[in-house]
Amino acid sequence: MWSSTLKTDSSLKWCAVFIILFGLAMSLFGGCQRHPQVAFSGTYVNQAKSEFSIASDTLAVEKIQEENYIIRRKTGIRMLNESGKPGKLILESEEWKAIYDPEQKVMTGQQKGRLIRFSADGLLLENSLYRRIP
Repeated sequence: MWSSTLKTDSSLKWCAVFIILFGLAMSLFGGCQRHPQVAFSGTYVNQAKSEFSIASDTLAVEKIQEENYIIRRKTGIRMLNESGKPGKLILESEEWKAIYDPEQKVMTGQQKGRLIRFSADGLLLENSLYRRIP
């Protein structure tokens, strides 16, 4: 009788150890994601000036689901006359959907194929750097 109790106790101990190790492994690996979530949603601004115009750009990036985003762009442009004075304000706006690729670390606009990259400095759309505002 004593030997059968010893076998049962030993089996229970191994079962308990297995359950604890399995639970520990699940909590460690279950909490890991393939790619960490990055917060891109926010408002980004850019200002540019040339000999012909002054432009102010605002991009609003909004996450809609998983890796899908909506980008809303609003631009104000003032053409400069021959003496360099700004003319009438021209307002433009557009909206497009973009998908973030965590492998490439780039967001791609679906309609025009624009590439958006993110860095510590902000957002890079084509050759323009946009700074994130709080």
